[in-house]
Amino acid sequence: MARRLEAFDWSASALGSPSAWPGELKAALGICLHSSVPTAIYWGRELQLLYNDAWMPVAGERHPQAIGRPAAEVWRDIWPIVGPQLAQVIETGKGFSTSDQMLPMVRDGVAVESYWNYSFTPIFDAAGRVAGVFNQGEETTARVLAQRSQNFVLELRDRLRDLTSGDSGAAAGLTIILERLGRHLGLARVGYSVIEGEVARVAGSWREPRMVDVAAEQFKLAEFGETAMAEMLSGRTIFSADVAADARFSEAAVANLRRFGVRANAIAPVVRDGRAIAFLFMDDDKPRRWSPHELDLARETAERIWVALDRAETMARLRENERRFAAIFGGAGVGLSEVDAHGAFIRINESMARILGRSLDEAPGLTINEVTHPDDLALTYRKLAEARETGEPYSIEKRYLRPDGSHVWALTNVTRLLDDAGRVSGFFSVTTDVGERKEQERIRAWLLAELNHRVKNNLATVQALAHQTRATTVSVDEFERVFNARLMALSRAHNLLMRETWTSAPLADLVGATLAPYGLDGPDRVASGGPDVRLAPTAAVTFSLALHELATNAAKFGALSRPEGRVSVTWSVEELAGRTGVRIAWREGGGPSVEAPRRRGFGLRLIERGAPSELGGEARLEFAPDGVACVFQFPLSQKVMLP
Repeated sequence: MARRLEAFDWSASALGSPSAWPGELKAALGICLHSSVPTAIYWGRELQLLYNDAWMPVAGERHPQAIGRPAAEVWRDIWPIVGPQLAQVIETGKGFSTSDQMLPMVRDGVAVESYWNYSFTPIFDAAGRVAGVFNQGEETTARVLAQRSQNFVLELRDRLRDLTSGDSGAAAGLTIILERLGRHLGLARVGYSVIEGEVARVAGSWREPRMVDVAAEQFKLAEFGETAMAEMLSGRTIFSADVAADARFSEAAVANLRRFGVRANAIAPVVRDGRAIAFLFMDDDKPRRWSPHELDLARETAERIWVALDRAETMARLRENERRFAAIFGGAGVGLSEVDAHGAFIRINESMARILGRSLDEAPGLTINEVTHPDDLALTYRKLAEARETGEPYSIEKRYLRPDGSHVWALTNVTRLLDDAGRVSGFFSVTTDVGERKEQERIRAWLLAELNHRVKNNLATVQALAHQTRATTVSVDEFERVFNARLMALSRAHNLLMRETWTSAPLADLVGATLAPYGLDGPDRVASGGPDVRLAPTAAVTFSLALHELATNAAKFGALSRPEGRVSVTWSVEELAGRTGVRIAWREGGGPSVEAPRRRGFGLRLIERGAPSELGGEARLEFAPDGVACVFQFPLSQKVMLP
């Protein structure tokens, strides 16, 4: 710099020839040129500029034209700031210093923010007046912007965390992030787009009011500069200080960009597998010099937004899956449950709670041991151990205990669960109440046993009927007639029992079925009635046969043998020898005079002994001249019942 100053033509400068410079200026310049820190001198009324080699980067593109020029000309762009500061020093004779002072310097034809630490120190002449000013300083733009970017990134992380958590809508959260970036960098518009083939869909954007809104728009990439878009799609960050002066943008592309108010832009792509899948775009409506830190911040923000949106989408899908699972889990018609690796319940649904006879709140902490019937524990734990080792799902039919001591049969399908490390974390079970099926199986087994028993009994009854009928008849024709009639009586009783699924038969139906054939001659010929009484199956068969014998005898020898004869069967519930019982009365009238038979055949023995023996009571049979009367008295029991 010393040689450059010596070779400089000072004839046109207000400073004049260096040989005529005052001693104070020469002394100050000597200090300046020998200083290792950036130092400059502003001298004279016009504050003409001299500086050392270390100060050359401060001048930047103004060097070397700035040598010897007035400060107001050199620093026309920042003179509204530094001019008053220099004037204050000259006026007061006091030094001035500042840190991280923002100076909007024009660089490469574009005004950009720059930050500086600098000081102004007065230089006095022999008369004690301020003749010049020492200037020392350094640019802090990189540090200031780095710190600002760091602060922004910290805020960005918080915003992205909110976006990922899904506490607010993804679109709204993205807009907030883009607004912070736009205001941080002083942009006119900033947005984030997703690439879908040859089209870019704007997923979110922020803009100054003067800019066109592009939210939710879709654009063909090629319409905004094929060359530039090809670079971006390949994964490179593209930027332009002035699209109108950038050869990568055709006239049509520039026209499209200007339609949206774009004069300068930068695009930072998100690259996966060597191809851009999304990008962050930054627009300004005036020429702009993009700094490296701005482009780095754009790349980092684009990447973080993509990761956050991807996580937000994943979280949204997860929440939706959890919502659906909760709906399915809670509303399933089968029991669903999850237990940990130690067999303690984590959660159950309503259906499982009903199976266990417990509330949902009681389930957590309960163990398999507490809800499994003791006789089924060994099998349960053996199956669990096998599933833990093999990972194979299994099914088990077992009894679940309820708090009241009862149990319910259920079929449980069990699947092993693993954690992220591949360790067994628990088991998931689907349980179906099979108590009804078990009851049906029990009833079916009982019915089969009962059927076997009844078939044997019926065969024995038929054998007895055949034997007794043969003993009391004198011809084959008579045997056939009597035997068939008795079989029909047996059949009618069985039909009634079948209708009632062999549980019991109404006494009224037994009487009605027995007397029905005799009521065809007239509605008043037979009469019956009484309260609702039911007979157990074996009692119903026996009593039906007894009624048949009474009806047969009445038809052959008694009231039903004449047209004017009448039969009535009535019954009532009464106190019988200190016990509640049923009194059944058979009465005949209007028939011929009757006499007691000389011998007791099978029919009479069935009436007087068989029915009382089976039903646990007694029978009194009278052969009065005006008609037969028979009274049965049976105490209430499991064979003679009230509904």
